[in-house]
Amino acid sequence: MYDELTAVELAEALTRVRQLAPEMTGPLSMVDEATLGWSLRYPQLTQPQQAFSQARSRQWPRTRTEQTWQEVITTADALAAALRELGDVRLARCAAPTGWGSCRRVLAEQGAPCTSQEHLGSDSQTVVSS
Repeated sequence: MYDELTAVELAEALTRVRQLAPEMTGPLSMVDEATLGWSLRYPQLTQPQQAFSQARSRQWPRTRTEQTWQEVITTADALAAALRELGDVRLARCAAPTGWGSCRRVLAEQGAPCTSQEHLGSDSQTVVSS
């Protein structure tokens, strides 16, 4: 769901985190997972993505406090700002078929496709989608 968003659209999803109830960890987890791919492709996002991920992981029922929730909001806003700097780009992913569906790995900045060995026995050609 979130992995198809542009950088700006994902930034908007991060901004909307503040509208969630703190106990709703599912949407936080999905947004966190979607941002990971962006940090793999754009190293400048690594630190803000890791900060958001760490803040999100402290939202479990026994460790959740008002302070941890504010950290989630603050780190989500910082990551959203960094994503907005990328503009309206979509993260390119490998579309090669695999034994479980399509690969969906984030492609390198040069757009180099995954190798067939990375598809765990797939005999198919690698196809790039953006």
